[in-house]
Amino acid sequence: MDADSAWEVFVSYLLIRDHDVTLDVIRSGIVDGSNDGGIDAVYSVLEGTVLETDASILDNPSVAKSYPEGLALELHVIQSKNTNGFSQTAVTKLQSTLTAVLDLSRSLDSLSEEIRAEVLERFDIFRRSLTNLLVRRPRVSISIYVASHGIAEKAPENYAASVRRLEGDIGDLLPVARVTVESIGAEQLWRLYDVRSPETLELECDELLSSGQSYIALAPLSKYIDLICDSDLTVRRHLFDANVRDYQGQVAVNKEISATLRDSNSPEFWWLNNGVTIICDDAHTVGKKIALRNIQIVNGLQTSHTIARWFADELEKSGDGTEAVKHKRLLVRVIVADEDPVRDRIIRATNRQTPVPDASLRATDRIQRQIERYFETRGLFYDRRKGYYRNLGKDPASIISIAYLGQAMYALAYGRPEIARGKPNSLLAEDARYRQAFDETADLAVFYWAAQVLRAVDSHLQSPMSQTRYPERRYLSPVIAFATVTKALGEAPQHWTTLLPLVANDRQFSDMELEEVAATVKGALDKFTDEHSTTPSEATKRQPFTQYLAALLTK
Repeated sequence: MDADSAWEVFVSYLLIRDHDVTLDVIRSGIVDGSNDGGIDAVYSVLEGTVLETDASILDNPSVAKSYPEGLALELHVIQSKNTNGFSQTAVTKLQSTLTAVLDLSRSLDSLSEEIRAEVLERFDIFRRSLTNLLVRRPRVSISIYVASHGIAEKAPENYAASVRRLEGDIGDLLPVARVTVESIGAEQLWRLYDVRSPETLELECDELLSSGQSYIALAPLSKYIDLICDSDLTVRRHLFDANVRDYQGQVAVNKEISATLRDSNSPEFWWLNNGVTIICDDAHTVGKKIALRNIQIVNGLQTSHTIARWFADELEKSGDGTEAVKHKRLLVRVIVADEDPVRDRIIRATNRQTPVPDASLRATDRIQRQIERYFETRGLFYDRRKGYYRNLGKDPASIISIAYLGQAMYALAYGRPEIARGKPNSLLAEDARYRQAFDETADLAVFYWAAQVLRAVDSHLQSPMSQTRYPERRYLSPVIAFATVTKALGEAPQHWTTLLPLVANDRQFSDMELEEVAATVKGALDKFTDEHSTTPSEATKRQPFTQYLAALLTK
């Protein structure tokens, strides 16, 4: 499958996956080819099911009687261009095709010389379904998607005008339908990709109080375990995706939680534990049972994992954990918040109550999730949630932390190794510098490449080939990485866009190249420290040496 075909499948899947489609269904709706009229995929959906050419409603109008009045009939038309922008020409082409195929007074056969058969076949499914279902007064919607890699909000005005005209013309042709035309750019595609399928879980409580869309509950530990674990007591990790760090093992606080759980003479568990905070899209109650849609446990991960591990141990000892959890309850706060800014504020507030590194508080930002997904496709594991991949048993050499990537970006993308040389955790607490290091508009490949280069330098400095003494490695690594990239570019990097030629060519550096640059850096450092009466450690913390080194490498 070539890149354009893969793009069509990917975009089509994201746009109609809520209908529980298979890859075969996706492929059957793709109509791209010569004379496709600017249309790449078409899907007709009746009451949540994608219709195929053998659907009974197409040939047997009497089948309509089995459907309720007001049923939903949807048409999804997709134009997916593997390009970086949105053009008026593409919409104009759609306009010409759609006004023809959706004109019910016009035979599709009359269009056979202009439009390929696969396109006409998919619109025939919709037209016949609509005609046969009119007696049931269906709710008809027509969704037209124009997708590309571009930024939808920056589409030219003539494009926007064409979109409005297309929407109006289709609405005039089919007044019975609700017509929308959506421009789907990189940002919208990421949001679609990052959304999980809706999931509703239930929590049974002993006590339940409500205030508006918020709840406070006392839940039996046995019921809370049912909420967070599968039947084999494996913790459902996706429920904790919004946490800023993963399970930290046998740290002091987790040992205390375990001790409280094991102590049969301990006061009520919920008296001694802060409980957990759950955010969700929706919640409703029946008696003392609460149904939660799309939950995220944003505070209480350590408590949750410790409870699950303790119960598994008790079950292994006795074969029945009933007695162990008897009378033990947990305080649970539930907040309905379906807006990202509100969720982020809750996450930050609840995690400020215990010491968390500043870099970790950035873990739920969209750019951090994007980097994590991208790195995983390239064989690296981005530890935005501290300890997550370690707990999964991944090779430590393949794990990159937020702080480490911030260090790589400062040194390589912005030519500031003296900043990277400092304390990246503290630096990432400064919003302006964080936004620079993790620019949301940056190509994800730049982050990956920068991490790879800094990791290659670190590996080289640990190798027998390196002549760098052990104490020097700590402060020379970002400087050598900066010098290596500066030499390759012929100029000091000022912005992540400077790196794009090297990233595009996947420029790698051999041990010999790195050792040669390391020798240059050390020689320059010796001369600089002599001239300025300072130490190597201090010099590498200051911009004057960075500028001195850059001038030496680019003269």
